[in-house]
Amino acid sequence: MNQVLSRSIIIYAGLILALSCLVFSINHFFYQYPGNNFFPEGIPSLVLTLILLNLGLNLYFPQGSKYRSLGLELIYFFIVMSVIAIATNAVQLTPFPIIDRYIVALEEYLDIRMENILVWTHHHPYFQFVLAQIYDSLPYQMSIIPLVVIITCKFHLIREYYFYMLSTVLIGFTVYYFFPTTAPASVINSPLFSQEQIDTGLKFWQIHHYINPTTNEGGLIAFPSFHTIWAILCVNLLREWIIPCILLLIVNILLIASCVLLGWHYVSDILGGLIILFISYCLLKYSDRHNRRKSSQIFRINPVG
Repeated sequence: MNQVLSRSIIIYAGLILALSCLVFSINHFFYQYPGNNFFPEGIPSLVLTLILLNLGLNLYFPQGSKYRSLGLELIYFFIVMSVIAIATNAVQLTPFPIIDRYIVALEEYLDIRMENILVWTHHHPYFQFVLAQIYDSLPYQMSIIPLVVIITCKFHLIREYYFYMLSTVLIGFTVYYFFPTTAPASVINSPLFSQEQIDTGLKFWQIHHYINPTTNEGGLIAFPSFHTIWAILCVNLLREWIIPCILLLIVNILLIASCVLLGWHYVSDILGGLIILFISYCLLKYSDRHNRRKSSQIFRINPVG
């Protein structure tokens, strides 16, 4: 599993970088939209810290030490997240029009009305406050939980996490590029939306009117919901620790519900996120079966190795 995961991770990361370069090139030569920078501050300092940490671990511990592997895994984690940040910078430059009105029309046909959902949540202020705190917890989960997994040397879990992160980004970002969405606040008129939610659509409007974005607040992709995808992946990372896994599962079920109840996402976004996660799961299982089949063929040819 580790070999197939490592190979698949490299393939997906390379494909994402190649497609990101293609998008940057298309934008440079044809559209020339401005955009936000989604890399966090302090990247040079972080890179220097990781280099010095690995030098120290290599000097202090012998070859094959788990501490050396731990240091390398931190670099791999940084690389994976950097690839996703590059893809985020690229995908915001989509030249296609948003499809939010079609999603709203579909959901209204199914009698799912975002205005009514917002009103219901607004009438339960304590529950709304709890949901808001849980919704905002995802960046902390995605920062802390992978580091805990790496520090405890559960490398098989973190490699699986890389696979899921990259494969869902590849699929989900491709969907967004051709069918962009800017969330309910961009097309539904309600005073219950926050300024941060409105900023999601504002950034898209500014970019596509050749205005340097005045904010980096709010989200980027409505459909599919990456809050849903990443919340489930965080729970999956903890599956070998039963009690923390169950507790986080409860929290993240509320987090997924908050995506709709707080007005950040359409119901369709949640379903889209689940479908993409299922496709990624199938890709992982297919890769694993293909690797096992290949290994068994090699064994039959060379039974004594």
